[in-house]
Amino acid sequence: MKHFIPLLLYFLLITSNTFCQEKNHPEVVHKRYVLIDDYKKKYKNPLTKKDSINFLFKDNDTLVLISPDFIPKGISVPYEYKDSTFLHYYKKIAFNHPKDSIDKKTAMKYWKDDIRIFFSKSVSKKTRKDLMSFAKIIDKMVDSLHISEVKNVEDSNYVIYYFGDYEFEYKMLNYKNSESYSWWKHNKLNRHSIKLDTEKYFSEQLIQNKLREFFIISLGYFKLINDFDCESYFSNCYSDNKKLTELDIELLKYHYSYGICKGTSLETFEEQHRISQEIIKKTGHKMMFYHEE
Repeated sequence: MKHFIPLLLYFLLITSNTFCQEKNHPEVVHKRYVLIDDYKKKYKNPLTKKDSINFLFKDNDTLVLISPDFIPKGISVPYEYKDSTFLHYYKKIAFNHPKDSIDKKTAMKYWKDDIRIFFSKSVSKKTRKDLMSFAKIIDKMVDSLHISEVKNVEDSNYVIYYFGDYEFEYKMLNYKNSESYSWWKHNKLNRHSIKLDTEKYFSEQLIQNKLREFFIISLGYFKLINDFDCESYFSNCYSDNKKLTELDIELLKYHYSYGICKGTSLETFEEQHRISQEIIKKTGHKMMFYHEE
């Protein structure tokens, strides 16, 4: 799924497994129903006796057959189930709280547009190649991420440079340590810069390791945590042997999956999961998430 804005619709709770087939029309037609309370929220007019012919009774719930105009335009994606352990780790890295305490209003960040990386002239060809090879692995594995290198800074939204180079990011003008800086709007990341101190990271290997760490963080304004082994890129400990673990990849894939809404607060994220999992448990059906183009 590339370039969709997520819009969660709480009223589209049930997709019926009922099929109908008319004579001389071999195609299968899906019938979609919603809970009667959600139908009433969408349409203010009271239901009539005529409407009752479109009722379906399932598991003590009354469902109403919906017309196409009830369903929003866009691409529908079924809820992507994850167990509580995975979600525990995901919430710790994806919701980067400004303070140590958990804030339910903290929102996840993600890239909607393609990432276009510009390297300053000081960055060696070897290091550029190393980071872009790393980025391409992620690009290939993670849906909704396009990452490329550009030759002109004007064409970029991601800049990598060293201390002593031109100051591409004024927010880091007086920074004394290597750092990265993200910009976003409506929780969509739209610009990023990395500024590296090559006196501290004095070898190509040290530079490459640090750039990879910064790059991973920048893909979602992520927070490194102490829960994983040091080999993980999401682990908050130093290692010369970092690698993209299976869990690292799954966390990145999930962050850019459309089986849940993107850019939401922690509070909304948890509520979406609570409702979606209740629906699976109660009906065996998956909640649908709609994403407008």
